[in-house]
Amino acid sequence: MTDHHKVYTKVLKTLKGIMRLSHPGHVTTLAMMITGIVMSRKAQLSTMSAEAPVEAKEKSIEMRLRRWVKHEKIEVEAIYLPFAQQILEALSFLPLVLVMDGSQIGRGCMVLMIGVLYKKRALPLTWVVYQGKKGHTTAQRHIEALEKVLPLLPAESEVVLLGDAEYDTTEMILWLQEKTNWRFVLRTSPQIYVQDGENSQPIDAYPLQKGCVFQRSNIGFTQKSRVSVNLIGWWGSRHEKPIYLVSNIANAYLACKYYRRRFQIETFFSDQKSRGFHIHKSHLAAPVRLSRMLIAACLAYVWIISQGISVLASKQSGLIDRSDRVDKSLFRLGLDWIKYVLKKNLDFEPSFRFQTFESIVNVR
Repeated sequence: MTDHHKVYTKVLKTLKGIMRLSHPGHVTTLAMMITGIVMSRKAQLSTMSAEAPVEAKEKSIEMRLRRWVKHEKIEVEAIYLPFAQQILEALSFLPLVLVMDGSQIGRGCMVLMIGVLYKKRALPLTWVVYQGKKGHTTAQRHIEALEKVLPLLPAESEVVLLGDAEYDTTEMILWLQEKTNWRFVLRTSPQIYVQDGENSQPIDAYPLQKGCVFQRSNIGFTQKSRVSVNLIGWWGSRHEKPIYLVSNIANAYLACKYYRRRFQIETFFSDQKSRGFHIHKSHLAAPVRLSRMLIAACLAYVWIISQGISVLASKQSGLIDRSDRVDKSLFRLGLDWIKYVLKKNLDFEPSFRFQTFESIVNVR
């Protein structure tokens, strides 16, 4: 049995045990896609089809994968959101730190992704794919993505939402205040005018020295002042320029501490792109097809991150990394472990049900 066949067989068996799609063949095709992505490290249909160990010509397999991403009955939310909900439940013992950000994907498209942070990685929860270039999109799209996450959250969860300056819209802040009890920390532009008592002024008019933090509470955000926020100015000693934040967190230093973690979603995009699956080179141009491709890419990612966590929890990282410390990321540990067990002809089990480091250690 070849390495590809081992991976495919185990992935298919695992998916069949946890998924019920309207057509059994859809699960089989998804297993082919995940196998192709992990083994080739490229989310491109032609490359993925070459890695699928089934008795058919590569062109026929590619057409099968292409039909899958075109199929109208492949509903992204119905397939992926149960996995997202399970991730949130597994992390419910922690404050759930959500991050939203956008990145270019495919040809001429963008993905707005919401992930939850754990051990310096963002685990994908939901996404919206649309035609466009990198830059600001509408508040309606931001809210659309957040509305998908809202019903997935475990009851009584503590939630913190992080975002850069693209997400500081009055409409989204108003939605957060009216529809959720989340805390949020969003970067904002220094040129925006705020209402401070009787005074209206741009944010960068507040005095701020390097190495300092200031906070103004209950500031009217924008000149229309439809929402009130806490305004925070933060000029870290390593920053060339100040960072300005809007938040409903009363403690400015805590808000800054949370915002430091925002960049961790960039690790997800780099793992999905240049350092990992190269989904930005998928050659797909239709948003709905890219969204379906992300089902396979995100499930592959959850498996790889879970595998990396398992390697750490079982103290086996020294077999594929330095013995005196861990240099590799969870993503790299997961990928390299699969390569290692295949080379050594060891047994392994793919897992698409996320487990934390803490839960694995406790079981052991």
